[in-house]
Amino acid sequence: MTSDVSSKSALTSSDRPPQPTDDTGSISARTDFQAELVAMPAKLCSLPPLNSIAGRVLAISEDPDSDTKGLASLLEGDPAFAAEVLFLANSPLFGFPSKLQVLPHAIAILGLDRIKALATTVAMRAFVSNGGPLIRQCWRHSAACAVIAEQIAPAFSALRDQAYSAALLHDIGRLGLLKCYPQQMGPLLGGEHANLREVLFAERAAIKVDHELAGAWLIKHWALPQSFLDICEHHHDSLQESDSPLLQAVKTACRMADSLGYAAVVCQSTASYADLVAGLPNRVRKDVFPGAEEFRQQVAERLASFEQ
Repeated sequence: MTSDVSSKSALTSSDRPPQPTDDTGSISARTDFQAELVAMPAKLCSLPPLNSIAGRVLAISEDPDSDTKGLASLLEGDPAFAAEVLFLANSPLFGFPSKLQVLPHAIAILGLDRIKALATTVAMRAFVSNGGPLIRQCWRHSAACAVIAEQIAPAFSALRDQAYSAALLHDIGRLGLLKCYPQQMGPLLGGEHANLREVLFAERAAIKVDHELAGAWLIKHWALPQSFLDICEHHHDSLQESDSPLLQAVKTACRMADSLGYAAVVCQSTASYADLVAGLPNRVRKDVFPGAEEFRQQVAERLASFEQ
């Protein structure tokens, strides 16, 4: 079952589009950041970054020496952004039971990781605002992936809020390419493809770069944490034991979002939710995963709250 699911829902190294090589002819090391070895499309290079406060929040939350007072001061440097974070903190999307009146109290109660999730949500909502139906289609995939990743994170020994934030950003490359090149990306996203390999090849044929590589480049260009870069670049790869718990959770959430009806692009070979769960490695706690219909309803309710 595992090999069958992998062939449907993920890319192995032999499936991936050709990547740039170094002088010896071998695939360049990931630490050299292979996106720098190809010319990024010009419009992508000039794409405005996420809200600067959000980027600094993501960076500060990676710092073990960061504290709630410093984070509150940072957020309060942009009152409109801070107000939106506080609004979301009190929304059904995150389900906190009592009203949070002021930002320092919210940070103290919710913690750094939850605030990072809120800041990422605010920044991404702004990033995709005023978009057309294809932007919404891709955004709903990212949002569904975030909700799913938050739910299944314990199965991979990952933190829920970290999984949420990473999943929300995992397809930033696709969103970026769509915003910059709607005429080229529109037909690709509106069509139906055999599998993920075909999607990535089509992106490369149209724009000379696929959305995984574009996302990884944007994360580095915007100086966001390395963990997000890895997830953008590898979220369509098959699960590997060497993957970080966070990357495993996001890879699985991305496939499950597709199987529950929230695909960014339609593929004929999309695996069913039941097959995805059954095909997970034995090391993964399967008791964390609800039934397909229950999970689909949970995601729908969260997204409805999200879009209010």
